[in-house]
Amino acid sequence: MTVNISNALADNGSRIITQWSGITPFSAKAANLVCLAFPGTFLAGTTALEISQPGYNRVADTISELVWGPTGWIENLLFMAFAAVLILFSLRMRAAAAPLVAASLGFAIISIFPTQAAGAEPSTASLIHQYAAQGIAAALPIACFCLARKLHANEEYRFIVTCSVTAGVIGLILNLAGFLALYGGSEWVGAAERLIMLNGLIWLQITGLHTWLSRRKSPSACCTNNNRSSTFANLVGRPAAQPVRVKTAEDHGELRGRR
Repeated sequence: MTVNISNALADNGSRIITQWSGITPFSAKAANLVCLAFPGTFLAGTTALEISQPGYNRVADTISELVWGPTGWIENLLFMAFAAVLILFSLRMRAAAAPLVAASLGFAIISIFPTQAAGAEPSTASLIHQYAAQGIAAALPIACFCLARKLHANEEYRFIVTCSVTAGVIGLILNLAGFLALYGGSEWVGAAERLIMLNGLIWLQITGLHTWLSRRKSPSACCTNNNRSSTFANLVGRPAAQPVRVKTAEDHGELRGRR
């Protein structure tokens, strides 16, 4: 009797490994590239808009206020792209899928409902935007803690656990500072929001880079010859489990019969 012991070797780490079956190797590489490149792309695009927009104050003005500039549509595109990238990350990090999808929904909402324009009265759209932005800020630390909780017992992912716990704690502190700045009428609400966003982007960048490097080193990342579809794993792959021959009572009976 042949028994596959792969299930016996499964642990908390292996349960969050997600594979995309039925996609081409090119699609898998493209998804990896998007996850790796987006955090830097978002920062670069937002910074360029901040510099080019006259009278914009990075300390007092929020990132969302960039949509009211002459090229504000670019910031809306970045928000929508952020929503799509978070979906990719949720598929790679299954343990943190729920908060990442919630954050993705939040970015989609703020790209549709703009924030309050300078000097304008609050509107329904601006309130929806505000609450969605607060939901994003809350979801990212939760995602960090969910991933760390799932992997904490696995030495293989200690680096990701450390980064996730650190980013989660920093996120909670920054969220508290942002809450006080927003509802306390502070002039540094824009700075607090940028730090919250930067913390989340750094976590996504480090996690994505570590995942990509781990997958490149993993022997199981190669595609099989008899299957042209590629798998896109979110964390370190394991070598394929080898079948083990287990002797059963029938086997012993056959041996006695031969004697």
